[in-house]
Amino acid sequence: MKKPDLSWLGGIAEKILPVLIKYRALLVVLLAGVLLLASAGWPGSGRRDPVQETAPASADEEGFSLSAFEENLNQKLTAIEGVGRVGLMLSLDQTEEAVYAVNTRRTDSEAGGQSYESDLTVVSDGSYGETPVTVKNLLPTFRGAVVLCDGADNAEVRLAVTQAVTTVCGIGADKVTVLKMAAET
Repeated sequence: MKKPDLSWLGGIAEKILPVLIKYRALLVVLLAGVLLLASAGWPGSGRRDPVQETAPASADEEGFSLSAFEENLNQKLTAIEGVGRVGLMLSLDQTEEAVYAVNTRRTDSEAGGQSYESDLTVVSDGSYGETPVTVKNLLPTFRGAVVLCDGADNAEVRLAVTQAVTTVCGIGADKVTVLKMAAET
């Protein structure tokens, strides 16, 4: 059996090697990109099931619920040492607000004036309905808080409660009032 003639490979290698050396940084970046693209399909590579990404959120997850927020904060405040029973009231400065996408068209008139037309951007949901496109949701801002607790006569407890409420609600300490809760009769 006769061996194949591979002498022509030496000539190609002599021509390609200087090009590879000259553009080695580009080749490294290109190779890294190819590896990233190839690894995107591997199991456990971070890809999610498309159904999970497009699943609509429940009504509880969509909007801000003041009562649920108060209840959650109330539970956290109760866990502070020395607080005891807690009653919490939060007041909102403004409620949740949605900002919608708008298409704006400018038209120039012959007299040199300009006019603007704005339309709300909507997306068809496939069942003869339309939904506006939301650009962002602005969460509500708090105006103040009143906290009633058994341990309010202790300055350390008042300070801890005030710091917890100001941190969670994003308001200043001057907007939080901590008072002693009346004894149960």
